[in-house]
Amino acid sequence: MAVAGEKALIEKAKDGDREALNSLILQYWQPVYRLIYNKLGNEEDAKELTQDTFMKALRALPQYKVGDTAFKAYLGRVASNLVIDFWRKQGRTPGIADIADYQEVLSDSAEKPEDYALRFERQQEIAGLVDSLPDEQRQTIRLRVILGLSVKDAALMMDKTEAAVKMLQQRALKNLRRLYLNVNLAE
Repeated sequence: MAVAGEKALIEKAKDGDREALNSLILQYWQPVYRLIYNKLGNEEDAKELTQDTFMKALRALPQYKVGDTAFKAYLGRVASNLVIDFWRKQGRTPGIADIADYQEVLSDSAEKPEDYALRFERQQEIAGLVDSLPDEQRQTIRLRVILGLSVKDAALMMDKTEAAVKMLQQRALKNLRRLYLNVNLAE
């Protein structure tokens, strides 16, 4: 609504024009309600305080000076004062909340029991397959894959050359792959 049109509407409402009053209420009801609801978080209380805001503002309309403050700001101030009074009567103050805290989608990051059971079963199966490897291959897999040691460190621990450790690892992985496929194809 244009500012000039709003001023004319307010002047008509001051003179008791019911249609002008209804137009002002229709235009500002939703913004005032949203403002109050955001401060209270309760639909019923917000509706009641929105109604009280308009009752108070319209009763004081004859004293409202059109040029001083925008009507929307005037209603916002009345609504805010009523919200403060509401919280004061409740004996507490509202908690401050950031709406951004509530916009994330809730998700359960915990592993599902069935996924855990499958993963555990697969780990047990692979551990059994590693145990069935020849000693040096088994030791190489444990040092390189399970513990994550470098080729150099694994070679030092096994008293082997780096090339020997790489060859043992390659053979061990090839054997594990073959064993895994044989077990899973048999099922």
